[in-house]
Amino acid sequence: MKRSTVLLVAVVVALLALVSCAPKGTPPTFSTPAPVIIPVPQTSQPPKAVTPEEAAWAKVVEAAKKEGTLTTYSYNFVGDVGINMTRAFKERYGITLEIVTGRGAEFGERLKTEKRIGQMVADMTDGSALFVENMKVEGLTTSLAGELPVLREKDAFFADIFGVDPEYKHLIAFNFSTFTPWINTNLVKPGEEPKVWQDYLLPRWKGKMLLTDPMVSAGPYQYFIPPMREKVIDEEFLKALNKQDIRFTNSMPDEAGLLARGERALSIRGVDIVFARFATEGAPIKAIALNDGTVLSTVTTAAFKGTPHPNAAKVFINWFLSSEGQTVYGKAATVASVRKDVPNFLPVAARVTPARPILLTNEDNEKGAKLFREHYLEKLWGR
Repeated sequence: MKRSTVLLVAVVVALLALVSCAPKGTPPTFSTPAPVIIPVPQTSQPPKAVTPEEAAWAKVVEAAKKEGTLTTYSYNFVGDVGINMTRAFKERYGITLEIVTGRGAEFGERLKTEKRIGQMVADMTDGSALFVENMKVEGLTTSLAGELPVLREKDAFFADIFGVDPEYKHLIAFNFSTFTPWINTNLVKPGEEPKVWQDYLLPRWKGKMLLTDPMVSAGPYQYFIPPMREKVIDEEFLKALNKQDIRFTNSMPDEAGLLARGERALSIRGVDIVFARFATEGAPIKAIALNDGTVLSTVTTAAFKGTPHPNAAKVFINWFLSSEGQTVYGKAATVASVRKDVPNFLPVAARVTPARPILLTNEDNEKGAKLFREHYLEKLWGR
């Protein structure tokens, strides 16, 4: 018993000695318990269902990539425009766009030969609606209306992109060129601009207006026939307009130049892509939108039948009409887009927002030309 007491005292003394030797101010240490991780329940999202249309289009894209290339007969993809379009499309899909430039008439003859010998070279084309319509009449084109996803975005476009071919839907608009009055801003005060078609007949415009001569250009009937069809103007309007002492010009560039120099105050029918060049160079001219109708000329594209790369042509046209394709083209060509979600790349002075778009149709071109030349020029204008 005495020995146990002695041992206990010895242990206590040893512990006190250890404590007394420890550094002053050393805090006691405690073990930190491991954190408790509560698992967060995962909500699994089912994969989005693929529609039959999406599945079908995915197969078209896959087939297009295997084709690897396509050829277009083009009037519009020239110079830097073609370079930018080719590069952007290649980056997007890995497909090469080969461009053969020229005019619609020569392409038409070439295509008829290709069809006759059964060796189609081009997969698609672009150009004025009149020339592409002629290709359709020859049985060269086909409709993509039921295949391209972009064509279902009807609210994305300013006007009906099938407007020149509503029945067959072979021709698809990718650019609308505006026919609209232009003023010399040094000669026309703010607020005095024409606001409706009947304003052309106001006394203040007598002897102050320009128009390309209808004897040398189709421009005038292309401008007047569509609003006549839509009952905006009539024969009485043309008779009254004839009394306004109009100065006729030999060409559209001549008309733009006369307006830019201030030799007249108002051009009755200015074309955006022509007049915009003068505005870019600093001429004091500006486009005006008439509230009761702005005539739009359509530049179209179409795919051909029996071509070597039909799927690549579909993918390109679908991309071309998308916001990405329209942005690339509009920026390179300095034109307005057919889409509402793409910026207008025209010079500010050339930009108009049509309150009432009126499309120039192929029927206007065919029937209107005959009517205008045989009736209106002689009986109304004495020309």
